[in-house]
Amino acid sequence: MEDKKKKALTFGVIIFVILAVLTLGEYLIATVNFQWWYLLVGIAIIKAWLVIQHYMHLPRLFSEEEKH
Repeated sequence: MEDKKKKALTFGVIIFVILAVLTLGEYLIATVNFQWWYLLVGIAIIKAWLVIQHYMHLPRLFSEEEKH
C-alpha cells in the first residue's frame, strides 16, 4: 500500500510541475507577443484537462467502485 501512495504522490508532483511550466509558458507568451492568443487558449485547455483528470478525479465518478 505504501508503494501505491508513493507512486500517486510522485505522479501528483509531476503533474504539478507540468502545470507550473505551462503557466510560465502562458505568462511568457502573453507578455512577449499577445498575437499568439490561440496558443494561450490551447495551453489553458490542456491545463484544465490535467486538473480535471488528476486532481478532481472526475474519471472515478464513471468507473466501477474499488473493492476493499
